[in-house]
Amino acid sequence: MKQHLIFVVILLVTLSMVNAIPYYQLDKRATTFGPCPEGSLPILTVTLQPDPPVPGQDCTVAVTGTIDSGINPGATLVVSAHDGASKVISTLAAVDICSSGVTCPTTSLSVTTTIPIDASLPATYSISIAIMDENKAFVSCSYGTITG
Repeated sequence: MKQHLIFVVILLVTLSMVNAIPYYQLDKRATTFGPCPEGSLPILTVTLQPDPPVPGQDCTVAVTGTIDSGINPGATLVVSAHDGASKVISTLAAVDICSSGVTCPTTSLSVTTTIPIDASLPATYSISIAIMDENKAFVSCSYGTITG
């Protein structure tokens, strides 16, 4: 009888501790990136750290991909935030790819950069990661939605 009582007490304590943990800490949502709405550009592989980004803090963005048309000096990695209508809210970063450790010209891309996330962004927004060539034309893009 005493063992059953101890078991029940331990079970109830464990259940109450699990219930006390905030749900948002258990609900880890990774941002899934897909093609940009602009067209049929090659998709980049993007990872964010932390994922989802925390407004007002820095976020490390790692971008990899293959660009068939090539990346030449003057190419730029542009990270921007968009509202629900795909309108640009904020340009979070614009990084010169060839001066960030990538040997240009190349067709293979692997860039990691840290960007500040604007504290005034809404709870739900989209983020685009785009590669622009030296003529400011889009050559690759990925698009993901951050939900808060």
